[in-house]
Amino acid sequence: MLTVPPRTSSLTTFLVGLGLLACIYLAALKLLNIPCPLTGCWAIINSRYGAVYGVPLPLLAIPFWVVLAFPATRAWQSHVQLGSVLLLALGGLMLMGIQFLVLKGFCPFCTLHAVAALAAALVLPLRGRAHAWLPSLMLALALPVFFAVKVLAEARVQSWDAPGYTTVPVIPKSSKDAKAAKPAIVPASSMLSLQANLDQVAFSWLGPVDAEQSPVLVISFQCPHCLDLLGQTLKHPQFGSLKGPKVLLFSSPDASADSIAVLAAILSVPGTPREQFTTVFSQLGMLFDPLLTRDSKALRSRLGALFPHFTDKLEAARQLLNAQSEALKYIPGHGTPFLLLPNGSGKYDVVPNDLLFP
Repeated sequence: MLTVPPRTSSLTTFLVGLGLLACIYLAALKLLNIPCPLTGCWAIINSRYGAVYGVPLPLLAIPFWVVLAFPATRAWQSHVQLGSVLLLALGGLMLMGIQFLVLKGFCPFCTLHAVAALAAALVLPLRGRAHAWLPSLMLALALPVFFAVKVLAEARVQSWDAPGYTTVPVIPKSSKDAKAAKPAIVPASSMLSLQANLDQVAFSWLGPVDAEQSPVLVISFQCPHCLDLLGQTLKHPQFGSLKGPKVLLFSSPDASADSIAVLAAILSVPGTPREQFTTVFSQLGMLFDPLLTRDSKALRSRLGALFPHFTDKLEAARQLLNAQSEALKYIPGHGTPFLLLPNGSGKYDVVPNDLLFP
C-alpha cells in the first residue's frame, strides 16, 4: 500500500509553501474587495466557481496543504496526507478545466497552485512530507501578503479617466424630474460644466438621490465585486424603502459594447429606475459569467431571451454611457467599486449598508 516516507523533504516543503502562498494571495483578492479591473485573477476567483457557500476556495484548500507538514508516524496519518494531496491535485485539474474551457480566462496564480498540487502529489509519496515549521511561517507571512496585495492592486487598477472614450456628452434635459426626462444631445461648444450636471447624468437605480447628501457610486459591469455588491443590495431588507447613491457606470473601451447592452436592457423595462434595475439584476445569475468573461455573443443571447426589446434602447444606452464617461472626469479615484462620500472622501470597500440610508 502506498504510504508517505517518515521523513521531511525540502522539495515537498517548497511545493507546499508555493501552494499556500498562492492560496493566501487568491484569498486576499476575494476577501479584501480589491478594486477592479485588475488582471484575470479577480475574474476567475470571483466567478461562481470561486467559492462554496460564500467561502473562497483558496481558504478551503489551506487546511489540505497544512496537513502535508504534519508528522505521519501512523498509518492513518499517512492516509490523510495522501488523501489531502490527491484532493488538491484533482481539484487543481478540475479548476483548470473550468478556467480554460468554461470561463475562458487565465489566472497565473490559479495555474501556479494547480501545478504545485500536481507536483506535490508526485513528490510526497517518494520524498516525504514538508517541514513542520512551514505552516507557522506561512501564518506569519499572511498579514504582510494581504497588505501587499491590497497596496499593489490599488496601485495597478485602471483609471476611468483613460484614453479611448467617446467624449460627445449626452445630458438629460434640465427639468424638475431629470430621471424621467429623455436624453438630449448637447453640442460640446455650448456645453456647461458637466460637474454641475452630475445629478442629471447619474442613475438613481438604488433609490431617490439627494443633490447634497447622496454619495456617488462608481461601478463596472465587468467588475465581479460590483456585481456582487449590487446583487447583495437587491437582497438587503431595507432595499426599496430608502434613498440611494448617484450611480456612475465605468466601462473600458474594449468592454463598452457589453455595458451598453446591459444598460439598454435596463432602459427597456417599464417602470421607475429602481424597478428597471431590479428587473434586470434579478437575473444576475444568467448574466454574471458572460459579463466577466466578456462573452458578448452569450450575453446578447441571454439578454434577448429575457428582454426582447433591449436592442431598441442601444442608442440611448450608448448616449448615456458617453455622458457618464465625461462625468467621471470630475470624480477622483481609480478602480471600481468606488464610493465618493459627500465630505469628499472616498472608499473602495463598499458594502450595501453604505448605499442605503434615510
